[in-house]
Amino acid sequence: MTARRRTFPFSAIVGQETLKNALLINAVDPRVGGVLIRGQKGTAKSTAVRALADVLPPINVVEGCRFSCDPDEPSQLCDECLERAKTGPLAAVTRRPRVVELPVSATEDRVVGTLDIEHALKHGEKRFEAGLLATANRGILYVDEVNLLDDHLVDTLLDSAAMGVNTVEREGVAFSHPARFILVGTMNPEEGEVRPQLLDRFGLCVDVTGLSIPAQRVLVLERRASFEDDPERCARTWADEQRALEASLLRARDMVAAVVMPRPLLFLIANVCAEMGVDGHRADLTMARAAGAVAALDGRAEPSVEDIRSVAPLVLAHRMRRGPFDDVSLDQLRLDSLMTASCGEEGEDGASGRPGDAPGDGAGTVIGIVHSTGTEVDESPDVAGRLVTPLDRARRTGPGRRQETTSDDRRGRYSHSETPKPGHPTDVAMDATIRQAAAKGRSGDPDMAITVEPGDVRSKVRKRRVGASIVFCVDASGSMGATRRMEVAKGAVVELLVDAYRRRDRVAVVSFRGDSAEVLLSPTASVELAQLRLRSIETGGATPLAAGMERSLEIIAGEVRRDPKTVPWLVLVTDGRANVGLGGGLGSDDAKTLATRVRAAKVHVLVIDTTEGSGPGAAARDLARSAGGEYIRLPRIEPGAMAGAVKDRLEAV
Repeated sequence: MTARRRTFPFSAIVGQETLKNALLINAVDPRVGGVLIRGQKGTAKSTAVRALADVLPPINVVEGCRFSCDPDEPSQLCDECLERAKTGPLAAVTRRPRVVELPVSATEDRVVGTLDIEHALKHGEKRFEAGLLATANRGILYVDEVNLLDDHLVDTLLDSAAMGVNTVEREGVAFSHPARFILVGTMNPEEGEVRPQLLDRFGLCVDVTGLSIPAQRVLVLERRASFEDDPERCARTWADEQRALEASLLRARDMVAAVVMPRPLLFLIANVCAEMGVDGHRADLTMARAAGAVAALDGRAEPSVEDIRSVAPLVLAHRMRRGPFDDVSLDQLRLDSLMTASCGEEGEDGASGRPGDAPGDGAGTVIGIVHSTGTEVDESPDVAGRLVTPLDRARRTGPGRRQETTSDDRRGRYSHSETPKPGHPTDVAMDATIRQAAAKGRSGDPDMAITVEPGDVRSKVRKRRVGASIVFCVDASGSMGATRRMEVAKGAVVELLVDAYRRRDRVAVVSFRGDSAEVLLSPTASVELAQLRLRSIETGGATPLAAGMERSLEIIAGEVRRDPKTVPWLVLVTDGRANVGLGGGLGSDDAKTLATRVRAAKVHVLVIDTTEGSGPGAAARDLARSAGGEYIRLPRIEPGAMAGAVKDRLEAV
């Protein structure tokens, strides 16, 4: 028998109290909706999630059930348990909820389930083989680097989180099973953002940072060393604290159903959410449930203003609407001010918002648990242009959403089957393979329903989306209103990055001025990182256009090396008038030479002319022709117009 793998004790985690509290709140009331944990690597994100499993109170499950059904909840039984229940009471066993990890590289089959191959071959019958969503039912589904999760898997999580059911219709199998889980995701914001649809599904959000107090950092070292040297001894050292925490969670779960939220506090929650400008009503409901869980953990049957104050930042942090270059952190001072003001406001029915001043008949609300060759477009940004050279149809592995192509790995949605290419098939389409073998009749082997021969094997064809790598090369010289040009480009970058939530694109910014070019923003999908790096940019000096293009081409080459399947884009924001060359050469000649190199590298190019006046700029137009790209003249240089022009071209490819 394999020994149980020890995890670092939850109680031994140093600092990070907000993170631990967010996890405990979800453990008390899973309807809170999970937690998103944002922070750099090495800040105990994954450690805390995995450690939670050891303090979660045990649950009753139907013995032998693949989906951990609750024998005391007949309405939530799977089809298999419903059939077994017809013959008598369901046997039950007790165990801890599972923490199931969903790897970023997981295939769709592994997540949602697939055909039971052995059963099909032996009996000639279709049977469902459960996936990770089945294993996670009534437990925790943990996704490390959730911001890097493939879009088709994000869609699957959204469906399951919304319905509490995983429905599979694939490979000739139609099957549904309960999939109610606490969704916990961790991410490093510098590696990209989470799609808005999935972001809003997380009830709470915690931003974690490394500890700054030396004494705490030393304590981290000592406790980690103790665990690594002897996990069993470390577990014994913290056993009492772990048992006390488990007992506290059990008591809180038992009483949270009876927690009553006074109506004045509901008005407080509603006022705060409305004034902070969050969309929809999910924040209000989540805040009420989280405050109720905090009260239950403290052994109280009624939440307080302080409970709401403690959970409000966790509920609102990822739901705030922000404009370009707004501060990415929650405005705690504004939140405190709203809390204070709202506590003294009157409710719409004349009831005071102050705790203790019961509205109407004093009733509260029970919130307890219920388990290109060159194309020119002049003058108008609304005129759609198109590159003559179409996007190649090579098989790609990139995770973007710009263009659907055929994947050459095991990731992506299963579209159809095909005869495998010479060599060993790596992604067998079992449904098509079995159908091909079954067409020959039953097997001569009495233990097998059918016999699969090499010629019967079929491979899966999977579809994915291709992402783009977009480099903005912006003129920051002293000519033609450089300051305004940079501000507009910054706004366009942020708008494109917001769009990249869904599309997995990466954006970089290069500026050129004086006698050189500078990388202001390395390729990223993170709005947060762009906001930090692009706040202040120097302008003025000569116009080394060739240097900017050369530096941009280096970045694009690096992106192609990182992912050969990416679609490279260069967006030049300039009037095209270069007066500084490379190594003492002529600025205009060197710029044309670089444009020719860009064209040879098969980079999609968009030149946005910033020439002042009503007429087009000949230099920028000539540059676009040399690069084999598009030329566009915007009558008004605005962030929305620039971003819209780029998005139109990206969608056209």
